[in-house]
Amino acid sequence: MNYCTSPHVIFRDYPNFGYLTDNRNFGYDTAIKSSRKIGERVISKVGSVFYSTLTNRPQTIREIAEKLSHIFTDIPFQTLENDAKDFLSELSSDGFVVCSDDPENDHVDDWFSYTNLRNFPIEKNSINDNTDQFDSNWFTNNRLTRLHLSISSACNEHCIHCYFPCHTKGEIMTKELFDDILSQCRNLNVLNITMSGGEPMLNPHLKYFIQKCREANFSINILSNLISITDDIIEEFKRTPLLSVQTSLYSLDESIHDSITGVKGSCARTKKAIETLYKLNIPMQINCPIMKQNRNTFRDVLSWAKSYNIEASSDYMLFGCFDGSRKNLHCRLDLPEIESLINELQTKDSNQVKAESPSLKSICPVCYSSLCISALGKVYPCEGWQSCILGNINNQSIRDIWENSSDVLALRSLTIRDFPKCQNCDYKEYCSICLIRNVNESEYLDCKDVNPYFCAIAKIKRQIIGK
Repeated sequence: MNYCTSPHVIFRDYPNFGYLTDNRNFGYDTAIKSSRKIGERVISKVGSVFYSTLTNRPQTIREIAEKLSHIFTDIPFQTLENDAKDFLSELSSDGFVVCSDDPENDHVDDWFSYTNLRNFPIEKNSINDNTDQFDSNWFTNNRLTRLHLSISSACNEHCIHCYFPCHTKGEIMTKELFDDILSQCRNLNVLNITMSGGEPMLNPHLKYFIQKCREANFSINILSNLISITDDIIEEFKRTPLLSVQTSLYSLDESIHDSITGVKGSCARTKKAIETLYKLNIPMQINCPIMKQNRNTFRDVLSWAKSYNIEASSDYMLFGCFDGSRKNLHCRLDLPEIESLINELQTKDSNQVKAESPSLKSICPVCYSSLCISALGKVYPCEGWQSCILGNINNQSIRDIWENSSDVLALRSLTIRDFPKCQNCDYKEYCSICLIRNVNESEYLDCKDVNPYFCAIAKIKRQIIGK
């Protein structure tokens, strides 16, 4: 038998153990949740050494044992061979390792497919809703697992609801800065790199960035409007199993979509790119923010996506520009429109409007597991909150910012008690505290300045659910 790493599995080596996981926490599934899932697995430190001998090229047990014999010099070769076979066979049976009689078989073909109209069975070792418990058992609090990189603040669309102020658009991340970030991410055992903009495909180094992430075994998300996609980028997508793409489609009516993006023909180009990636089984998610312009047509987008078995979502919770100007909110639904929409959604699906339970321990998850870095190296809590600069990786390490920044520690310490208006609110079960919604519409860019617009929406939700 031949063994090799699975291209769909992420591995990280910690001081006392090894960690294996699929892409469930970062990738996009099909609309019927038919992507294969194997869960997470912690292996011993010795197991981590065994696993680290694998490559993406199939090897025999004897070849693997030969490598191990140079590490465990006092262990008989036959013992190493037997132990390696037992260990890798178990990982293979659970989906974490590829095992085959064919030395050329180095991949798994049935991991994800839009045409797979059946749910994959949940594997016995899957971690479904117990991720928090899993993390608390094995990892320290506030583990940095995701980094969001704005690799190009330049954009080829001019979306009317965009929270990027016009004067901030035009920066491009260099190869040198990206390489430095990726090296630090490997040392920090980060799992996912999200690349966005602006429009990430305006960065001429995107292909290189994807290659480097793939070689370093990162999960990758690309957030793009897809209107500038090239054959070279598509080929790179095809080579990258741990890659997912998120795009926005505002309406199937081209005049409406194009009026939102400000680019004539953008609807047709985005749809064409979606159809191309669909044929290649590239995991995608379609977002359809709801605003005045597409209030009556957004459902067509969701139905169209469902016909392709592509995950799609809609959201009316638009927030302001991160400079506090609110210049992008003229298209946001007003409260009577929100009430009408929620009534419609509730009538069609009683699960659409749900109560929420704000935690006393934490609120908005910024700085708990992720950070955002701009094209020039500035570090923010998240992409939508760029008025809060936590540091700059040109003169600080990511680790230092994550572990020692006074701003990071202050944000991480916030609880609902820091928001007395929310803590004592009759509608808090129908709301969640989002610091971006607060800060981007606050006169003083204050994240504790509770946004009354979203308070009013919570009140509407309660009234509708309580009918």
